Amino acid sequence: MNFHKNRPPRLGLPLTKLKSHYDVVVVGSGYGASIAASRLARAGKRVCILERGEERWPGEFPEDTLKAASEVQFNGEHGHEGKRTGLYEIHKNKDQWAFVACGLGGTSLLNANTALKPEPRIWDDPAWPEEITQDKELLEQSFQHATDMLQPNPYPEDWPLLPKLATLEAQAKGAGEHHRFVRPPITVHFKDELNPAGVFQKASTLTGNDTTGINDWSKNATLLNYIPDAWNHGAEIFTACNVVRVERSNTMPNQGAPYVVYFEWQEQRREAFLFEHGSSIAPMFVTADIVVLGAGALGSSEILLRSNKSGLQTSDQLGKHFSGNGDFLAFSYNGETLVNGVSMGDENPKKFEHGVGPVITGLIDYRDTPNVMDGFVVEEGAIPAQAALFLRTIYQVMSEKSSKSLKTAQALSFQEKLDRGTRELSSYVAGVYKGAMANTQTFLVMSHDDARGELSLQDDRVRIAWPGVGSSRNFSRLDKLLEPLAEAVRGTYVRDPLTAATDEAVVTVHPIGGCSFGRTGADGVINHKGQVFTGQGTEVYEGLYVMDGAVMPMSLGVNPFLTISALAERACTILARERGWTIKYDPTTIPIDFKTPHFPIPYNEQEHNPEAYAWAQKLHKSTQKDVASFDKEVRGLIVADPFPDDSSESSSNEEEESEAKPSKRLSMFSSWGKSTEHTDQDKESEVKSGKRRSMFSSWGKSPEQTEQEKESEARSSKRLSVFSSWSKSSDQAEPKKKKKEKISFTEMLKGHLSTVILTEDFDTADNQARSAGSTMNVVLTLSTGPVDEFLKLTEHRARIVGTVSCRALSDQPMMIESGVFTIYTGTEDDPADECEILYKMVLLCASGDRYRFEGRKPIETGQVLEGWIKPSKVLVTIYKTEDGVEKVFGRGKLGENDEDFFSQITSFRGDSVSLTESLKAIIKTYLPFLNDLKYPEDTLTRKSFPRQRPEAEVYEVVSSDGFHTRLTRYRGKKGPVLMLHGASVSSAIYSTDLIPHNLCDYLLGHDYDVWLSDWRMSIHVPDSRRQSPIYGGARDHAAAIKIILKETGVKNVQVVAHCVGSVTLWAGMLNGEIEGVGSVVSSQVGTRPLVSTANRIKQDLQLVPLFEKVLGQDEFDCATHSPSHSPSASVSEHEDPDTAVVEKKTTTLLDRAIDNVLRFLPMPEHEYCNNAICHRASFCFGLLWEHNKLSKNLHDNLDEILGSINIESLGGLVDGWAKKQTLMDVNGKDLVTPENLKMAFENVPVLLIHGSKNQVFIPESTLKTVEQLRDILPMTGMSYDYKGQYRRQLIPGYGHLDCIVGDRAYKDVYPFILEHLETHLKTTGYEAMREK
Repeated sequence: MNFHKNRPPRLGLPLTKLKSHYDVVVVGSGYGASIAASRLARAGKRVCILERGEERWPGEFPEDTLKAASEVQFNGEHGHEGKRTGLYEIHKNKDQWAFVACGLGGTSLLNANTALKPEPRIWDDPAWPEEITQDKELLEQSFQHATDMLQPNPYPEDWPLLPKLATLEAQAKGAGEHHRFVRPPITVHFKDELNPAGVFQKASTLTGNDTTGINDWSKNATLLNYIPDAWNHGAEIFTACNVVRVERSNTMPNQGAPYVVYFEWQEQRREAFLFEHGSSIAPMFVTADIVVLGAGALGSSEILLRSNKSGLQTSDQLGKHFSGNGDFLAFSYNGETLVNGVSMGDENPKKFEHGVGPVITGLIDYRDTPNVMDGFVVEEGAIPAQAALFLRTIYQVMSEKSSKSLKTAQALSFQEKLDRGTRELSSYVAGVYKGAMANTQTFLVMSHDDARGELSLQDDRVRIAWPGVGSSRNFSRLDKLLEPLAEAVRGTYVRDPLTAATDEAVVTVHPIGGCSFGRTGADGVINHKGQVFTGQGTEVYEGLYVMDGAVMPMSLGVNPFLTISALAERACTILARERGWTIKYDPTTIPIDFKTPHFPIPYNEQEHNPEAYAWAQKLHKSTQKDVASFDKEVRGLIVADPFPDDSSESSSNEEEESEAKPSKRLSMFSSWGKSTEHTDQDKESEVKSGKRRSMFSSWGKSPEQTEQEKESEARSSKRLSVFSSWSKSSDQAEPKKKKKEKISFTEMLKGHLSTVILTEDFDTADNQARSAGSTMNVVLTLSTGPVDEFLKLTEHRARIVGTVSCRALSDQPMMIESGVFTIYTGTEDDPADECEILYKMVLLCASGDRYRFEGRKPIETGQVLEGWIKPSKVLVTIYKTEDGVEKVFGRGKLGENDEDFFSQITSFRGDSVSLTESLKAIIKTYLPFLNDLKYPEDTLTRKSFPRQRPEAEVYEVVSSDGFHTRLTRYRGKKGPVLMLHGASVSSAIYSTDLIPHNLCDYLLGHDYDVWLSDWRMSIHVPDSRRQSPIYGGARDHAAAIKIILKETGVKNVQVVAHCVGSVTLWAGMLNGEIEGVGSVVSSQVGTRPLVSTANRIKQDLQLVPLFEKVLGQDEFDCATHSPSHSPSASVSEHEDPDTAVVEKKTTTLLDRAIDNVLRFLPMPEHEYCNNAICHRASFCFGLLWEHNKLSKNLHDNLDEILGSINIESLGGLVDGWAKKQTLMDVNGKDLVTPENLKMAFENVPVLLIHGSKNQVFIPESTLKTVEQLRDILPMTGMSYDYKGQYRRQLIPGYGHLDCIVGDRAYKDVYPFILEHLETHLKTTGYEAMREK
């Protein structure tokens, strides 16, 4: 099975899957930690692994220098530098340096593979507890368990002889030590096979990349054995979790969990907050009955030192007996023998004549010294390719100054010196795989030291102090023993550059000790079982263990990992035996399915953690008013559909299909454990109770979910998931689907919480809390689904992880145990831009207490994510249950600072770690015009508000120039009232059922005889496609009024006209073509069409001629459709078949181009949206509305009221009337003259209505009209109040068309229209007839 070409697995779970309590928490994932996790999981315990590094598998390790450099982190005197989850960590101290690995697998990812037992006499040292040394059977059994899993074997005799191995043997022979030369057992695979954990491994490709991370699947790191074995037996793994301390808690009677493990989540998206804001960022925590520290000598010691500082009593020996394991590094530089000792790095192995091999394949054993502490081993090695260029110069300089090599240099002949110089030049010219570097042997020495180093905390970081370690070590003795090995191949002996340069600082790759074994706390930190002493005596913490290199009380003289593994195996055996557990050691013979553990541990949260379960259900109930429906009960944070990396089966290979559709399901919760089913009645009740919509659904389903239910959900969600098995062979693999980019970001909310003011007066509560100094800090990391769907108004949801610090609630930081993050985007009845961020969480205290957190953050913009750009306050309510009754416990306000917001920007990441994807996530989130466009086909809901009306009477109207239009009459007793729409719309703006209250029904409700005109610019008449001068509309109005006068017998009518309907009405009246008008209500414009600045710019750009002459367009259509739209001649179910125009346009490439260009159309603040029709209308006429005045229902269905305008009429309006700022006839004659005004309006009352924020015709337009009327008409000597006859009403907060179709226009605008009509009833229409 060649499955390594496919995407590697992902064993780590998102932190939202972390349970509040486990049987065992294992810290770290190196040899000791992974063994503890594997064995205790095999014993049937619920195990949690917390690893501070990242999860990366073969194929993901850096091979080139730049990538490797980005993975280096330093811990030095002045602090930390580099990425905190970087693979390569260097601890730089004055005396002792240490190199360790950081990642899932720990040091096993980068070690040199040599699996050696210590020299037997080591166990005779009194530093070892007698229980270990006397029970040799258990110790040997433990070594065997470790070797059974790690499978060490010598480099095969039948494999190609490696130059560096052959050179080491020649050096041993030349130095007279050939009898000491052996091929040691190494943990490397030399054939393709299934390992004992069920993971398929490949034979070594001999690249030598072992110490930087090897990508060929041959290295037997714990990542490929113990860790997947633990996962396969039910362990849960969480990466980027840096454990900082452990506390013992005796205040958790409900859970019986004696240990609280605090950790910092070092995920990159959160890093800016964790370390820019320092201690104010609270660590997270998890509780456990047993805690195993396996973070390495430095890591475990650091955790216990910090725990001791926080109150955990330990032995005074903590941090002492630190050892570098006698590590020593030296080189035989530029010998006469080919070594090929530089790893291949990112080079193609095929270009090499000889393989480099695993890092270590040979050994010279000097351990048979009379004093065991004088013994050592010498192993050959491979220089990392990433460091070879740097070392090349160092070697040359040091070889020239090395006094240790004078004898060799003096003995060289001229030819030999010439050859050496040529080889050095070759390394510079031809590269490090040639010349001197190719002939350089690396000596890796493991010896002994006195283990007198000491670890301590400085600035809350572990530091190594070991004064005089460089001089105390007998390096000169080693020099004398290693020199002959270099001379045997005519090489120059060069000591470790760091040691040689300082004669003080020493480097180790095997840091051990710091939590050493002891018989009591007076001479060690842990007992022989690994349990931590509570002080200086024999008492221990029964459930707190250390299992890693930190336990060593002395140096070993060999590579230590096999001994570490054996002692961890021994500790697990005793731990299980004392508790009556059984560890099953049988190897796994079935290949691991990285989707689902083969031996999962059943977990029913209702049984295992009933209090957490109950609180999660309480959170579920609290959200019913915010959602439409639910599938399951609650556990953890909920998202709409399972995210690929959230699968409870580990998310190894699931990828969403690129064409997946947004889910229609509106459920919010899932269960981590066994859940009960809602009845259909419950679900129906939940749907009815939820006004607010939240786009959440289940992460997963309970085991009891039937196949029928799953199939039903699959149909309802309209989403397909593609599961491609990681273990499939390449020819069986599913076609790779494009993975949808997800985003995540960190948000910090700071504020105050009052436990005194409990009413909903948040301002007073905030003031009281400020005066009392009662602060609250919340740090949340939110992770969305696919960013494209998150940015759609109908599909917001996110995962949430975080902590809350508030001393009014708890002395310790609180974890968000379960939570919901959603965005309320309103129902169809709500304003188009009404949004509210909702935070609903259960907070878990380390003491076991819980609170329910509810936060609401209003957003005053039509674009959801702009809500984060301008920090706003979150209104917080805290609930606590006392005596079975939930009560309000606190109120307050939280909000971001500007500096926190910019940190939040830096925390933005895509689910890819690449800079490109991260920038894409930021740009798409904070530049709303780049969001996916919304088309009519994307609308999932349409709410209708039908009204009872009189029977419609339809009249055909033929104008004097032959245009066919329509009148629709709804009979009433008052009036009649003629209603004229604007351009690119229809009479539907007055009668639409998309809003609860339209103007037509409003007037019908007041008994008016309503006549709706669909004149030549109506999208509902076929002649709207005919070219026509703008003035032509006046002829339609004249013909319509004649019909009304004829049918009703009245002498005049009242007219309500909007926009272009208004200016054409005025033009016709001023030209004497329209007669019989008794009063006028003009919306937005009168005699002076003064346009906004944006519209003037468009005039100057000559856009109408461009469309007509260059693009060959005869109309501009505000309606548009999605790229997948297929033209149809069917009539919408919401259109009147008698008036609808059934012709549908084909979507063209030009349409797509226009839609995408209009993304960048400048808009006023808060008015960006992703509706393509809204964009087109704004481009053509200017912003038609304030979004907060429209209902979401109307905004989502704009195609029902907006359409096209013919290019001649558009040109006449834009480049004629609007440009000249007056009204003209077809010949261009100005109609707005004093004489015409006097003739047309001397006895016609006028009301001009104008939105104060109108972006089409500015408010000055109607102001000039009313002033002109008042200035001119008094010359007639009218005796009545002429100012009362000509009125203007400015509508605050409204724009243009929203004065007609706005959601609250029936309250804010319609009453002014009605008042005008009612005032002039006696002089118009039916009342005037009766008066006469």
